[in-house]
Amino acid sequence: MGHGSDVGRVRPLNEDYHRVWSFSVPRGALDLYAVADGMGGASSGEVASKTAVEVLDESFERYAAELSQGNAVVKVTTMLDKAFRLANRRIYGVATNHEGRRGMGTTLTCLAVLDGRAYVGHVGDSRAYLVRGNTIYQITKDHSWVEEQLAKGVITEQEAEEHEWRNLITRALGTRPQVAPDTAEVELKVGDTFVLSSDGLHGLVKPEEILEELRRTRDRQHVVEYLIALANERGGHDNITLVIAEVM
Repeated sequence: MGHGSDVGRVRPLNEDYHRVWSFSVPRGALDLYAVADGMGGASSGEVASKTAVEVLDESFERYAAELSQGNAVVKVTTMLDKAFRLANRRIYGVATNHEGRRGMGTTLTCLAVLDGRAYVGHVGDSRAYLVRGNTIYQITKDHSWVEEQLAKGVITEQEAEEHEWRNLITRALGTRPQVAPDTAEVELKVGDTFVLSSDGLHGLVKPEEILEELRRTRDRQHVVEYLIALANERGGHDNITLVIAEVM
């Protein structure tokens, strides 16, 4: 496992927030990995991204406690959906009640691992990838204007990579009263590796390059450090955050 975050070479503050943590449950462990990319200027983006991850922490702490007590619980995907919606309400409340926080929001991509299955929750344009064997798959779909135009066939892949609106997202936590997160479930295989990243990383480093470095370097923390350095070498125009989690 490896994780890290860097302010990059352009932004004055790091508004990304990430966390890796684990809860003890009767069947072993409930592992969580999250990346949030805040927006809103000044310190507002930092507040939004940190709040989103804190809500995940609170929600899954209660969930793990219910599991430990043997109580009936909802599916993990349902739990993710509820936690994302709660985070949205909390961030939106802060944004509307504090003049200096108006318009703040954040992306949030979360991976939960329990009982041989992985569960992904997602809003925004941070990403979750699955590396299985010699292939890297993008699990999440960017909630962005460019992705929507690409899906409609209006623009090409190359145009999408270079488009001036490639960072314009269409869904985020905290910018509207309601949000609909995407969720997904994956049955795990030994050797599966998950990669979570903010767009400061995958906007400059292609999935194939992530895969190549994972195959070349066994130490996952070294992979994180190399890929963050590579994004900085290519301009570091945004905050850069990366989490790598491997199923043993």
